[in-house]
Amino acid sequence: MNTLKIWRIAFVMLAAFSLASCSSDDDNEDISKDIIMNVSAEPGVMYDLFDSMGEHPIECMRVMTEDEPGRWQNLYFSEVKGFTYERGHEYVLRVKRTILANPPQDASNRTYELVRILADKKVEDVAELRPHPL
Repeated sequence: MNTLKIWRIAFVMLAAFSLASCSSDDDNEDISKDIIMNVSAEPGVMYDLFDSMGEHPIECMRVMTEDEPGRWQNLYFSEVKGFTYERGHEYVLRVKRTILANPPQDASNRTYELVRILADKKVEDVAELRPHPL
């Protein structure tokens, strides 16, 4: 009788351990969401990760997303797949943002794909709309 009780306890512990050690596939899935993105008419400037002295500026897009209003971010011109930036134009875009569960080590954990251009406004005096530094 004692041996049977020990075996039952061992079985319950083994079953509990097995269930607890199973990981959810949700932890390894990319998360996609359509968001609104504003693109400034005036491009921004950023620097390569290895350009610690700021000697080689790279021109880029200045964007603000609906989930981070008031915060301008720099993105490479080619970072929104399917979108071609034209200097002097303000854009409002609907993009599909995907947060990668397992991003490459040498790349961002986010990707952007153009869904639709909601607005495209040509700005005559681009200097007036230059985003304020962060």
